[in-house]
Amino acid sequence: MAFAGTLLGFLLALPLAFLGSRVLSPLPLVLLSRLVVAVTRTVPALLWAVLFVIVVGLGPLAGTLGLALYTVGYLGKLYSELFDGVDPEVVEAMRGVGASRLHLARFVLWPESANAIISQLLFMLEYNVRASSILGFAGAGGIGFYVNIYLQSLEYTRLATLLLLILAVTLAMDAFSAWVRGRYLLSGR
Repeated sequence: MAFAGTLLGFLLALPLAFLGSRVLSPLPLVLLSRLVVAVTRTVPALLWAVLFVIVVGLGPLAGTLGLALYTVGYLGKLYSELFDGVDPEVVEAMRGVGASRLHLARFVLWPESANAIISQLLFMLEYNVRASSILGFAGAGGIGFYVNIYLQSLEYTRLATLLLLILAVTLAMDAFSAWVRGRYLLSGR
């Protein structure tokens, strides 16, 4: 649920961030994109999940969609600001030689921002792993559903096992994220 929600959110956030960047887009498109990003970021993942439980029913699809929309808001905001922070002299030089918006995105914004994009994506995945353990309380599936059941039925041994599993997954995700950052981001590969 966390992985799918993060991936879907990332795939929607990246184009919205390009559209929301003043470097690439005309002002009306920037404002529209930033409005969409602000709305999706304002509502917490748990409330998005509750809304999707109403729309698509109980289960992990509601949780995945809730995490995806929150991810769109969070990453869309970070990425559009990241793109706006690119060296304006490089952008103007590229425009001076006739670079299109697509060329600016591909040859200026992406290379200058790739490390931060990946780092923030990993952070969002870590967040969504943690958040997905709570979404089950809202009927949005995932391990949180079982935590809620075991808590209500006073099955504390099973509850403790699930909590240890959540801790193990969180620690594994943190270790994976640190490994990726150290191996690929710090080395500049």
